[in-house]
Amino acid sequence: MAANFVILLSALLTGACCLKNVSIFIYPPAVERDKEATLHCLYDLEGAPLYALKWYRGFREFYRYSPNENPPIKIFPYEGITVDVSMSNATQVVLRRVGFNLSGNLSCEVTTDAPAFSTALVSKELMVIELPKRGPTLQTEKERYDVGDILRGNCTAAPSKPPAELKFFINNIEVTLSGHKIIVASKGLQQSFISVELRIEPAHMSQNGNIIVKCTALVASLHRQSAQISLGPRTSEPVPERVISSSSFNTRYPSFLIMFLIITRLFSR
Repeated sequence: MAANFVILLSALLTGACCLKNVSIFIYPPAVERDKEATLHCLYDLEGAPLYALKWYRGFREFYRYSPNENPPIKIFPYEGITVDVSMSNATQVVLRRVGFNLSGNLSCEVTTDAPAFSTALVSKELMVIELPKRGPTLQTEKERYDVGDILRGNCTAAPSKPPAELKFFINNIEVTLSGHKIIVASKGLQQSFISVELRIEPAHMSQNGNIIVKCTALVASLHRQSAQISLGPRTSEPVPERVISSSSFNTRYPSFLIMFLIITRLFSR
C-alpha cells in the first residue's frame, strides 16, 4: 500500500513539472465578421506526451486534437464556428467566416498522457467586430458664431459593432459631453449618437475668429475617422450709406484744401 502511494505521488509530482507556460494568442485580436481568425495555444510539455488539446467557446467544446486517435482531429458542431481542418493541428485552430456569436471567452485545455495526465486550462476573450463603412456625420445648427452664442449640433457614427466611441473637439481641444446614445441598426449593428449644446467662450475662438468643430469615431482601436466643420464669426452689419459717403468725402478733402489755398493766394496779390 505504501509502495503504491509512493508511485502515485511520484507520478503526480512528475506530471506537475511536465506541463507549463500554457498561453493563448489570437490573431487578429479583434476579428471582422465573416473574416478568418487563428487561435494559437502554446505550451511546454517538457518531454511528456500529449494526450489531448481541446478548445471551448464558453463551456462548449468545439475542437479536439488527440494524437493517439485516427483521425486525430474531432469537430463538435457549434453555430457560427467553421473550422478549417486542413490548417488546424495540435497548436492552432483556423476559423473561417467568423460570426458575432463567437465573441466571448475562448479556452484552451491541454492534457498530458499517462502516467501524469496533467491538465492546464487558459482562457482569453475574442471580439468579433464590424467596422463602419464611412466616417461620422457632423452637423451644427448655424454656420457662424460669436462669443456668448450657444453652439448646438450633433454627430452620428455609421453602423458598426461594437458601437463607435465618439469624441468631440473644438479647435483640437476635447469637450466632455454627456449626451451619448446608442441606436439599434440592422444586421445586429449599432450606431452611436452624440449631441452638443454649449456656450461659446473666448477660449473657443481662434485668432481669426473661426471655430473648428471636429467629431472623431473610434472602433476597437482599428478604426479612426473624423468629420470636421469650420465655423466663422457672425458677419458684421452692413455699413450705412452715410458712413460710406463720409469716407469718400475724407478721401477727396486734401484736393479741395489745396485749391482753396491757391485761390486765396491769387487774390492777395
